[in-house]
Amino acid sequence: MTEEIIKLSFHFFIASFLMAVAVSPPLIVLLKKFGVVRHGERDFSSLIKNRKSKLGTPIFGGIIIVAVVSIMTVLFNWHRETTFVPIGALWLSALLGGADDLLNIFYTKERHPRTLGRILRLIKIHKEFKYRIYFAVSFPWQAYKRFFYLLGSHPGKGVQAHEKILIQLVIGVIIAWWISFKVEWTEVWLPWYGSIDLGYFIIPIILFLVVFMANAVNITDGIDGLSAGTLIISYSAFFMIALQQESMDMSLLIAAVIGALSGYLLFNIKPAKYQMGDVASLGLGVLLAAIAFALDRAILLPIIGMIFIVEICSVILQTGWKVLFGKRLLKMSPLHHHLEISGKDEATIVMYAWTFAAIFATVGVWLSLQ
Repeated sequence: MTEEIIKLSFHFFIASFLMAVAVSPPLIVLLKKFGVVRHGERDFSSLIKNRKSKLGTPIFGGIIIVAVVSIMTVLFNWHRETTFVPIGALWLSALLGGADDLLNIFYTKERHPRTLGRILRLIKIHKEFKYRIYFAVSFPWQAYKRFFYLLGSHPGKGVQAHEKILIQLVIGVIIAWWISFKVEWTEVWLPWYGSIDLGYFIIPIILFLVVFMANAVNITDGIDGLSAGTLIISYSAFFMIALQQESMDMSLLIAAVIGALSGYLLFNIKPAKYQMGDVASLGLGVLLAAIAFALDRAILLPIIGMIFIVEICSVILQTGWKVLFGKRLLKMSPLHHHLEISGKDEATIVMYAWTFAAIFATVGVWLSLQ
């Protein structure tokens, strides 16, 4: 059985890799033609010397990964009990990320939230009663938006942080429904111990990990080759676990992801011919979480994906430090930009990150055998 899975997985990998490689050159031309490229006004890394060289680089390149994985899964690995919801979550996340990418490029106005003090004032003094009611009823929503703004979320022109979180929670609910009600997986496996049945308490865990991993992978996508390389390593670890469990469906799905990522990476190694964009980074984080739950190895997700945890925690620490002490902990967050400003070469940072990711991925696979 394992030999058959390896053979089919190899076919999936090769097919996905070749499709990604074949489609990349025309996609790069197409993205440049329609102006789907990185612009300077949204580049918060202007303090880094080599950042200017990246202006004009096509983004949205991750659509290749989403498309290739979808084609391979729908045509050759479509199963309602296993691959249906993970791929659906990938699509929803890709729509969210794609909308963010395109709005940031083509939408002209930034969306600045009103201050809560101004909203309270409008509730009291606005001439029209209906608007006073509107501002009063919508005040909790406005406070929710303002909360993210105060945490350092730039308003920008695309999908806002508070909107992303809500949509990601919806995606998390779909995955939680699939795991808890459709396939009735409510147990969490622990190394050296076995399974613990959490019942419906598994739902908030699913929601947290889905949202957390989506944003963690998205934040890691900051320099050439960083996110693609580390994702290949993390998905490869889960591929080994899927082989260990003789899970044909998950093995083929992961093999397609690794193949598509590898084809994409050929064009994303420094100097990148195109960049992933939110269209894939958000979805690949969600898919990684969904696969971890499908293989009953969610407890290993923070270990196998440790590089993503470090990256997003550097942003959280930076924000918290600034709020509490009024100054930065790092020169810039996430961590890879801090290292760039500190004088580390981009390729060196990527190599260190790949090595770091490989070490923790190996530990995760070892723990899965316990």
